[in-house]
Amino acid sequence: MAATSAAAYNLAKKLCQEYEKRKKEEKELNLKHENTIVHAENNKSEISRKVTEIDYGKHEKTVKELDRQEKEQEYQRKATEAAQWCTLDHEHGPNCKRPPTSCSQDHQKEWQIYERSTEEKIAAAERFRQEGNEAYRRRNFGLAAVHYRKALLHFDYTFAETEDLQNQVDAVKLPCLLNLAACKCQQEDWDEVLTQCRQALEINPRAVKAHYRVGLAYLARDEFELAKDALTSAHEIEPSNPDITAALKQLKKNMEDYKTRRRDVAKEMLSGKEQAPDVAEQATEQPADVSGAETEEACWQVASVLVMAGIGRKGLFFFTEFCFLSSRKCSKCFQHHLSP
Repeated sequence: MAATSAAAYNLAKKLCQEYEKRKKEEKELNLKHENTIVHAENNKSEISRKVTEIDYGKHEKTVKELDRQEKEQEYQRKATEAAQWCTLDHEHGPNCKRPPTSCSQDHQKEWQIYERSTEEKIAAAERFRQEGNEAYRRRNFGLAAVHYRKALLHFDYTFAETEDLQNQVDAVKLPCLLNLAACKCQQEDWDEVLTQCRQALEINPRAVKAHYRVGLAYLARDEFELAKDALTSAHEIEPSNPDITAALKQLKKNMEDYKTRRRDVAKEMLSGKEQAPDVAEQATEQPADVSGAETEEACWQVASVLVMAGIGRKGLFFFTEFCFLSSRKCSKCFQHHLSP
């Protein structure tokens, strides 16, 4: 009995120890799990803090710097090409290398322009622009156009190194383009007007004079919808401009005159239908002994009169149907009867 009690005691003691051991292990496991969660939350907070501390402005500056470097490389590439190749389109062709050993065109002036600094080119272009303005005030539009072209020629050899220089170039180039377009308006060279104005709008899409002169060019060509779009754009930019208002009124008048002319032509064509029955009656009263070829020709003449009178293809079908049912059976009318 005593031995049994000792064995039971030892067994109970062992079970208690194992229970305490498992309880301790569970406690350590729970503590480890809690520490893992806390560590993960701390890491998440640390990551969020680092994200908020990122200097995005630094990356934006890097992007701008890369853009600037790309533009500089593009300027250098264009400058190299301009130094190697002739940009003029004359008799020797566009691929003349400098120096032009076998070229009859003298490139010295162009090369002198190219070798100038951007500031010098801008100043020279401004002088030519002023000379062009003076010639324009004297209504010598041909000479004024020459001066404006000389000014623009300087920009063909100009590659602005900075945005500020590009703005200075545009400040002189834009009025030269607009003034050259004004000269071409006076000379009624509408293709050239459109060319210069399109270049001006690439520099400044809200250049009201460019929109206005594009409208004048299309108005002179009777391209009313294009003229309306251009003049409307100009009017939206400067609603109180009297020249634009006058051009819009002229456009409206021209459109009304065009519609009137169309109505008059239509009336004249329709008035010809009154003569068509007489011709048809004469064709149907031909003698029975008339040959088939003559009958066919007379029938086709009547059909042609109906078409010229403005009845059109539908009216021609009704006439050919009558011709076919009246046993004329002309080959031409029969063909149209089958395919109206």
